[in-house]
Amino acid sequence: MSENAQNRSAENRTSNPATTSSAPIRVSSLKIENFRLLRNVDVKLSEKTTVLVGRNNTGKTSLAEVLGRFLQSKDFGLTLADFSSATYDKFREACEEYVNGDNNAARSALPAITLTITIAYDRELTEYGPLSALIVDLDPDCTEAKVKFSYALEGGKLDELFDGIEADPETGKIPDTTSILATIGERIPSLFERTIFAIDPNDTENTRAVTIESVRKLVTVDFLKAQRGLDDEKERPKDLIGKIFESLFVAASKAENDSARRQTADELTKAVVNIESDLGAKVDKMVAGVIPTLKQFGYPGINDQEISTKTTLDIEKLLSNYTSVHYRGVAGVSLPEAYSGLGSRNLVMILLTLLSYYRDYAVRGNTPGIHLVFVEEPEAHLHPQMQEVFIEQLAALKKLFPTIDRTEQRWDAQFLVSTHSSHVANKASFSAIRYFRLKSGQSKSMGKHSDVLDLSKARNVNENFLHQYLTLTRSDLFFADKAILVEGTSERLIVPKAIEKLDQQIDGVGLSSQYVTLLEVGGAYAHIFFPILEFLGLPSLIITDIDTVGEKNDNGKRVRTPVHSSERTSNATIKKWFSDADVTPEHLLAQAETVSIKKETLYLAYQVPEVSGQACGRSFEDAFILANQELFDFTLTDNVICDEMLAKNEAEAHKKSTFALKYSIEEDDWHTPRYIQQGLEWLLNYPSPVAIETDNASEGQVAVK
Repeated sequence: MSENAQNRSAENRTSNPATTSSAPIRVSSLKIENFRLLRNVDVKLSEKTTVLVGRNNTGKTSLAEVLGRFLQSKDFGLTLADFSSATYDKFREACEEYVNGDNNAARSALPAITLTITIAYDRELTEYGPLSALIVDLDPDCTEAKVKFSYALEGGKLDELFDGIEADPETGKIPDTTSILATIGERIPSLFERTIFAIDPNDTENTRAVTIESVRKLVTVDFLKAQRGLDDEKERPKDLIGKIFESLFVAASKAENDSARRQTADELTKAVVNIESDLGAKVDKMVAGVIPTLKQFGYPGINDQEISTKTTLDIEKLLSNYTSVHYRGVAGVSLPEAYSGLGSRNLVMILLTLLSYYRDYAVRGNTPGIHLVFVEEPEAHLHPQMQEVFIEQLAALKKLFPTIDRTEQRWDAQFLVSTHSSHVANKASFSAIRYFRLKSGQSKSMGKHSDVLDLSKARNVNENFLHQYLTLTRSDLFFADKAILVEGTSERLIVPKAIEKLDQQIDGVGLSSQYVTLLEVGGAYAHIFFPILEFLGLPSLIITDIDTVGEKNDNGKRVRTPVHSSERTSNATIKKWFSDADVTPEHLLAQAETVSIKKETLYLAYQVPEVSGQACGRSFEDAFILANQELFDFTLTDNVICDEMLAKNEAEAHKKSTFALKYSIEEDDWHTPRYIQQGLEWLLNYPSPVAIETDNASEGQVAVK
């Protein structure tokens, strides 16, 4: 234990003599630089479960990958492909400095892949244990420790890295970035090295080199990969289950001598030894019967080498290769594991694997430590209700497993769950969600990179309402490229058809080929989504009704009136958008033709006349009828207000649900109302980042649903 850590420990024991057990130590953040899409991200971790969400290829798997790579004790290695594309020009810049003879500037310009782990601990800790090796500050009030991993060029290797690269003798220019990367790419694994330093949180210049072993004594990281092999007969599911039993046996054999798990492991070992002895005697007898046959061929020969046998059984391999799960059937019939559904088998795999991780970690006893467990896509093969229960109950395993083992030892694991399931994501609290968003670089050469957004930092968000809404509607908002918010059932049914019509009118990729989520939110609630949509940076089209009203009636309520004879709107979303509760229809119609209905990533669409100066619908149905007069039994007059009343009366003659179903399914020879058409065209043309660096394999594009 370092001297300052010893002093703190002694001080804390003096000030709090009643403290007898270690307070939780946890990772508070992971900062990654220059690793694939994670150019510069700082991921804050929840004390219990952190849920990583976002569309495919945004860096979620890379977060687990970089942590696993740096914490490996052996066979560490990264390649040029692991560097963020934003660093490529940095390599050229360093090369240019080198060619110009400035080695110091060249080394400073060279990029490095870094991982900084910030560890938070309680000031009342009575024992620091392996944490002491990472504490370098002298501030008794400091309750953070930092360890930084770096993958950078070894000292004295600059010449080897840029060997053979020279400036053009005529122009004096060095080769372009592509040529330089082609030259140095194969050299990086042999010339770059991993270094690890503990850093003073209050003074980044105060550092101390530490070993990977010292970090691993404190931080244990386990990875539970998505169980995709369960549906492949070639993978033999019993092998997967058997390997977990092997892990459980290994952990049990390391447990304390008087523990039940250690006794079970010892009994298994003793049973195998007895089998070995009995089997060995029978094998010897079998071999003795073979010896006369061998002698017929001159064996044992000149040196009279007698043959003997030794039978050894490896209990770990017995568990791994020859243990399978069966289920009790009817009338004593045992059903093989493959007869169980994939979801059930996946859940068994997850729980047994987590139990094995816990028991392996529990061997450390009460020594202070951190246990990070990455769970990748737990939703694989699980039905929606099981997905929701899983994420809700995951944290409960931290109490359940010690209870099963009848121990008072705490298991303060931190779970990181990456998911593409709206059922998993929407069950998590906002404070636990980290949203991975792909973002374009400032220049074409910088490519794309990911930002990681902490939803708890979003301002003015009605977290309670949004969490309940997303949970009830199973919204996939966190996994979409773009979003459309609509007022009611009619729009929800007809807008997808309008998208199909738009796609037929264009050359190239349409909205149907982009991942667009459609949410029915109502005009009274759409504005509640503004803060979260803006925070996520999600291009979103909000389609709502102009909802014009006139003077108040005897009950004090404003009467619904035609657009051109109204005083204001009753629509809460429109009022919020224009920050004006008394905004007039005349003003709204004028603003609809300007940029006032656009705010960075948001577009507000409400009814406008199909032709300037003509009638304007008050609702979706009114607007649809005015855009498709030939489909309905009325003729427009020269009186705008009269025409608006005719459209309103025609709309009221149709039941809303029947109206929507008819024109979304039965008939498709109609025109999209202009306000919706313009909104869809804006959404179509709004740039959506496309990953050029891979995180994990793309699962294809998903159409509007």
